[in-house]
Amino acid sequence: MRHSLLMAATLMVATTSLSWAQSDTTEGVPNVKQADQENVQAQLNDTWQEIRNYGVEQKERALEAARQGLDMLDENIDELQKDMDEGWDSLSEQARANKEQALENLKKQREELGKEYSQLQEATRGNWEAAKSRFGQAWEAAKDGWRELTKPAEKSDAGDDGTISI
Repeated sequence: MRHSLLMAATLMVATTSLSWAQSDTTEGVPNVKQADQENVQAQLNDTWQEIRNYGVEQKERALEAARQGLDMLDENIDELQKDMDEGWDSLSEQARANKEQALENLKKQREELGKEYSQLQEATRGNWEAAKSRFGQAWEAAKDGWRELTKPAEKSDAGDDGTISI
């Protein structure tokens, strides 16, 4: 199971990176294809579905899946930050503000997710389900933050030429 999750996460990162590298660009900012965003979103969904199915007896498996999911999320946040930095000049002021706020929110959600991961590590038989539930809520918030950050910019957020970037 761990091996297949690791393989899926590796494939997802490679596919996303390759797609970004090959995607059309508009003034230096890659137009992230919806399928890539959905791929990360699907990975986030799958990881949580896997974790939620583990009982305290499979705590180590749950923690490994969570760790891999957190690493995958961190890598993708770093990639988006890099892409935003490279295409910053081509974004309108409003788009910059919106993306900056969404990125800040996602980083806060990721920090909270890390805290809940620590609590999950410390969970015992008596509080495993509660810790897992709190972790799941933090996971869902981070997933929503990812979705918000990667959604296409509104028309009013587009650059001067009307293009819409990440």
